[in-house]
Amino acid sequence: MSFSEASLKALAKDFGVVLLFHGTFDSPPSTLGNDFHNIAPDDLFKQLESMARWFRFVSIDEYCAASDRSGLAAVTLDDGYCSVLRQGLKVFEALEIPVALFLNKAFLEGKPFWRDKVRLVITRNWVPAFERQFKDRFHVRADQSFYRYTKDPRNNSITVEQALDEFLEDRASETDYSAFYLQGATMLKAHPLISYGSHSVNHYVMSSLSEEQQWREIEQNRRFLNTFKNLQQTDVFSIPFGGERDYNDATVRLAGEAGHGSVIRSRRALIGLCRGPIRCRDWKPC
Repeated sequence: MSFSEASLKALAKDFGVVLLFHGTFDSPPSTLGNDFHNIAPDDLFKQLESMARWFRFVSIDEYCAASDRSGLAAVTLDDGYCSVLRQGLKVFEALEIPVALFLNKAFLEGKPFWRDKVRLVITRNWVPAFERQFKDRFHVRADQSFYRYTKDPRNNSITVEQALDEFLEDRASETDYSAFYLQGATMLKAHPLISYGSHSVNHYVMSSLSEEQQWREIEQNRRFLNTFKNLQQTDVFSIPFGGERDYNDATVRLAGEAGHGSVIRSRRALIGLCRGPIRCRDWKPC
């Protein structure tokens, strides 16, 4: 998505924006498939440089704390792909833009993202074989693709991942897709422009889980990140997937109980746990 200079100027007059990115690979790995959200560093630079003419980039915490967000912008990156520090960081350094990286404990510890397992099944043309074996276990609407119904909140994400692991056990090794993430504390950089935040342990669809399962996802990830004392952190919780159907009231309540000050979505909203709904992520670039 792109805006003209005139549109950016008009937008900055009345709104603040939080930009959401995922991968910043020069060229995204083919294993991640066509649905993977990636922006090449050169394109990222051009986009942010253009916005910086009209917006003042601040940290996600400063953005959330501002009483008037007009003309403010913040940058977030979800999921912890290694390209963010290897290829993307040079862009943020060149433009002196602060960024928040929302991380998942499981991926940092070497477990592949279950959505990348979904992408692997698609890119290897294994969907028909998967559906012959497992489709009867899931709720599927007639218009839903494999990619969509595996993240439908009616299908518990833990059960979906268990089916994926069973299916892939004899078909693919973790080396097919696990090398794309930041893994281990040594790969995380203490940097004045970077703050680290929580994105849950496994990036499951929160609304598909029980309250007990949600609590484990939220509280364990919060506690895990708190062990990294040398890293600048944000207390914002980034909801996995971030759509209106991807979380529920329990998600917000449990995030507050775990110590988060705000809960951020990727569909035009940030929920201040103490102050009620406030607008955020008003523009999600493709």
